[in-house]
Amino acid sequence: MQSRTFLRIEGDLVSLVTEVIDREVTLPDLLTELTTAQVATTPRLPTGCRFWIRSGTTDRQVFVVEQPPSRRTIEYHASRRRDSEPTTYRLAVPYVVFVVWTIGDQVEGLATYFRTQPIASLDATLLCSTLPNTNDDGIVCLGSVRVSGASVGERVDALIGAFWGSRFNQDLRRHPLPFSGGFRAWASRSRRDPLAALSLQYDPYWRTLRQVVAQLAGLAITDLPAGTPIPEEPAEVEVLTPDPPTPEEGETDAIAS
Repeated sequence: MQSRTFLRIEGDLVSLVTEVIDREVTLPDLLTELTTAQVATTPRLPTGCRFWIRSGTTDRQVFVVEQPPSRRTIEYHASRRRDSEPTTYRLAVPYVVFVVWTIGDQVEGLATYFRTQPIASLDATLLCSTLPNTNDDGIVCLGSVRVSGASVGERVDALIGAFWGSRFNQDLRRHPLPFSGGFRAWASRSRRDPLAALSLQYDPYWRTLRQVVAQLAGLAITDLPAGTPIPEEPAEVEVLTPDPPTPEEGETDAIAS
């Protein structure tokens, strides 16, 4: 194994790069090497993955998944009484950014944020999510959720699916909505305009996507690349789930103290 250090100039950015070379072969011998050695490939990435960061020193991985604006049906349990039933709401949400971090192939945690525009770079700003079971730092309360899959990408997909399909409650004090009336008012706005969530003024999160990813990957901000997003996969804007029954009384979107 050998290493070399050189300057890399990209536009007006100059980087000092140390490159480690595991092995070198001549060009005529390349075909033989490819047929006898296993070539490392990118793992199966989660659906909608925009960035994948891996730290070789700590075996940490961070996946940034972006979902387009859509209407989502959620179950929300506002009451702490065990015999009470949850209320179903159909809510218009903006771009939803999920950040999932793993150690090896083991999922460690999930955070979520809002945006009113798609991610253009790792330096994208983030907005506070107003979804239940999410604290002001975007960390999701996973409770006893356990997911499976043949690859870490499949497990990340399953984790995000489990988040949307969970029975939300008041275990965490969620970030407040940018209007009064709670989930009932949110559902009403969503019925009138499926893209209503894009025009709301959410509270800005105090860190950028780059800062969030760097912390979760155990890396310095300067260790992260400039960050060109992974091309987004085509996705349906409308999530087709059954319309909820019209709430008649009861739930007023109480918040835990």
